[in-house]
Amino acid sequence: MIELLVVLAVLAVIFAIGAFNGRRTLLSQEQAAFLRSLQGLFWEAATEAASRGENLVLHFTGQRLEVRRTDGTVLRALDLPPGVSLSLTPGVVAQFTPPGKVADQDGRNLLQPLSFTATVGSKTYTYTVSLIGETEVVP
Repeated sequence: MIELLVVLAVLAVIFAIGAFNGRRTLLSQEQAAFLRSLQGLFWEAATEAASRGENLVLHFTGQRLEVRRTDGTVLRALDLPPGVSLSLTPGVVAQFTPPGKVADQDGRNLLQPLSFTATVGSKTYTYTVSLIGETEVVP
């Protein structure tokens, strides 16, 4: 009987360690997926504006990025996972025009690429967005 209790205790410890490692791995995967999605968000929004023939807006709430129509309808949303922060100011980040171009928050053509950072733990990634929404990431 004591042997069974010892085996159960050892198994409980092994499962607990596995659960903590699994949670950490899952969070890391969620953060990596967010960074990849963030890279494609600008190009997808510019393409969406071109295909719809209307202006779209990228809005940052502090915890979420939303591609919106000018009437406020949310077309696409990207939630920040735990442990990720962006150097963006809440509010309108950029606008997308029907030719498929990225404009600044006031709707003016970009005179230089839009740049911001994403921080995950101790790592910082710099995102640079071109006039047509191509996004380069430098770790």
